[in-house]
Amino acid sequence: MSASRILGRGVRFPFRPGSDGGFAFVDSEDVVAQSIQLILLTRLGERQMRFDFGSDLPRLIFAPITSSTLVEIEEAARIALRDWERRIRVQSVSAVPDPDVNSKVVLTITYEIPQTNARGNLVFPFYLQGG
Repeated sequence: MSASRILGRGVRFPFRPGSDGGFAFVDSEDVVAQSIQLILLTRLGERQMRFDFGSDLPRLIFAPITSSTLVEIEEAARIALRDWERRIRVQSVSAVPDPDVNSKVVLTITYEIPQTNARGNLVFPFYLQGG
């Protein structure tokens, strides 16, 4: 069975036209990576009919960059992915301040997709306005 069949297929976000003039799609490991980004960027309470979907990361946008904020970022990502992306097993989550940009935290998520035995690594820039 193909990875696309196991992991699914979805419309590429942000929306853009495909080569056939319709919507562009993603599949296999790309659909999982896109799903992770959507989960992390969706504010709790933002999605109609599914108010508990998303993560607590957007709440931290105005937080100062402190060690406790970094722990909160890591924990918010872990909880959201545990609750909403069941196709993966999170191996590690790390939030580290960017030494070159004082308002930027680099969130690195390493995960495994057990159904396909694939490993993924998502590096997610997270900008805090309180930094």
